[in-house]
Amino acid sequence: MRQAALAVFALLVFALGSSASALDSPKVINLLDISRQDVQPINGFTFNRLPRAGDQFAIHDDLYKWAPGGKRGALAGGVEGIGEFQFVGEHNAKVLFFAQARVQGGSVVVQGMGLVRFDGPSTFTLPIVGGTGIYANARGYVVVRDLGNGNGDKSNAAFHLLP
Repeated sequence: MRQAALAVFALLVFALGSSASALDSPKVINLLDISRQDVQPINGFTFNRLPRAGDQFAIHDDLYKWAPGGKRGALAGGVEGIGEFQFVGEHNAKVLFFAQARVQGGSVVVQGMGLVRFDGPSTFTLPIVGGTGIYANARGYVVVRDLGNGNGDKSNAAFHLLP
């Protein structure tokens, strides 16, 4: 569950090849997000129990280019962020994500609410709210899709950059 939330968040934050302000038409960029295992707990929450509202976790992921067949391409950047559980139910939880993806030329910022499933893969959409460098005016959304059994250690992030 922890890894799924981390991976999803990380994917949400990665920016790609060109400035959103330089786009003439919408552009979709796919990345592969791999969660790192060296994330430090926040306030003692280590995913050794079901989360409670207010529990937080850090996100520290590596981003890779999407290769044919969904395989790992070249390293493209990284994501740091935080997730906070807002509502926790029996089978899912609403998590507020805030993350920044570092990539060549700048960074992209994602912030929003996602529904994380405890019993299988999660898919959710988060808004891109800005960035730095060549991504300073980035706008759009990212669709994060867990690849696997819901543990979230590997996800696809499809960034929809708007002109």
